[in-house]
Amino acid sequence: MRVLIRADASLRIGFGHVMRCLTLADALRDNGCEVLFACAAEPGNALQLIADRGFSTCALPGGDLRQSAEAPLPWAADIAALWAALDGAGTFDWCIVDHYGLGADWQRAVRARARQVMVIDDLANRDHDADLLLDQNLTASNRAYAGRLPAPCQSLLGTRFALLRPEFFGGPIELAGEARRVVVSFGGVDPTKETLKAMEALQGLPALEVDFVAGAANPAWDELVSRCEGQPNWRLHRHLNDFAELLRRADLCIGAGGATSWERAVLGIPTLCIALAENQRPNAEALAEAGAHLYLGESSAVTAADLRAAVQVLAGNLGLRRSLAARSRALVDGMGVGRVLCALLAPALTLRPASLADARLLFEGRNAESVRQASLSREPVSWEGHLHWLEGVLASERRWLLVAELADGPVGVLRYDRLESRPDTAEVSIYLLPGRAGVGWGHHLLAAGEKALRAHWPDLGVVEAQVRPDNAASLALFARAGYQQEHCLFRRPLPGENP
Repeated sequence: MRVLIRADASLRIGFGHVMRCLTLADALRDNGCEVLFACAAEPGNALQLIADRGFSTCALPGGDLRQSAEAPLPWAADIAALWAALDGAGTFDWCIVDHYGLGADWQRAVRARARQVMVIDDLANRDHDADLLLDQNLTASNRAYAGRLPAPCQSLLGTRFALLRPEFFGGPIELAGEARRVVVSFGGVDPTKETLKAMEALQGLPALEVDFVAGAANPAWDELVSRCEGQPNWRLHRHLNDFAELLRRADLCIGAGGATSWERAVLGIPTLCIALAENQRPNAEALAEAGAHLYLGESSAVTAADLRAAVQVLAGNLGLRRSLAARSRALVDGMGVGRVLCALLAPALTLRPASLADARLLFEGRNAESVRQASLSREPVSWEGHLHWLEGVLASERRWLLVAELADGPVGVLRYDRLESRPDTAEVSIYLLPGRAGVGWGHHLLAAGEKALRAHWPDLGVVEAQVRPDNAASLALFARAGYQQEHCLFRRPLPGENP
């Protein structure tokens, strides 16, 4: 699958759009996709950073003179520049656009080279012509986008879809009784010099060890270096390869209200948040209302004295820090990338009939602990018993066993058993293979299976499923798929047929 990503970074807008796209691009590449970035060559752009991560890039002309990063770009000129830069690059399965200045007109035009369009947005302030919308903010809602999306567009809304790199997984940190280590990070640019403000606030607090993370484009770099001189407990980082590990060692963090909010949240880092721009304010306020961090306000309203007082309060209050950590972890589980990938790759999902060559795959999948606990029978299956069962299934005209696959390997298993007592009805059994659960693949397997089933048994009228009463995931899955529930039995008439 080929994916084009249109996103910009600059001294004016920062690196947030490109960084979250890079997180998604890494996952797409791991799943066998070819990814190309198209970025404007603005001062402070991320073209070299993207290339260093191993992705192909094409540079578009700079010269963005808009008064606001949210103002529209001249979309026709941007498309023309894109076509020129993509000369000979062919077509794409997806175009992912993460840009406040590009709306429905641009998205409609890019379909000349992209079969499907995904939009990453935070603002809900313009119309889109997209097949898939991602808004990972706590403020995201269907109501906010009402009337701005075409009818077939699938929406991925909220913190369940936060784009986090794998290094931020692995469980929450342990909180010390008295905070000693502080991480200060305001992104790759920090145009309002909040890092400098934090240094002023933390000066004279020798009990704290502080790591300041400032990007290469930080406008106050020389002054930051000067301020750190004579401060033995301060460390200034310009190139940091393992930000997640630095956060894991922290007792509290001072940072902005952008994408790093989710990195702090999934680890449970108690945070003092300052919004660097108006578009960060709603999400920062919503996180504060949810009890996930302490929001001090917009940068222009927060003084060094305000920040110092807040640090002293939070550092000494273990109960407050524990509450912030628990609330933030409840909002972000770290599986957002997998859920977004599921939506992007679902069209590439294929089903094939199982064979004896799949015996080991099916045996290990059926005996996986997560699968056994969700099955009607939780007992492990022996190898001999499994082979006997598989041979019988493959030989039966009333049973159909399917393996669902992607380019990177198998995803799950479907089995349909046609009932002798009601020949127009088949019972479905489904399980996902280890590593595939929790991101939405079950829904796509059922949809693909239903489509294949209508071709395989065109006279079939109804599909049923038996579910354990304690299997909440399967109960929710079949309800979402349109099955009608009668206790633990789910029934779904196939479209076009009457049961």
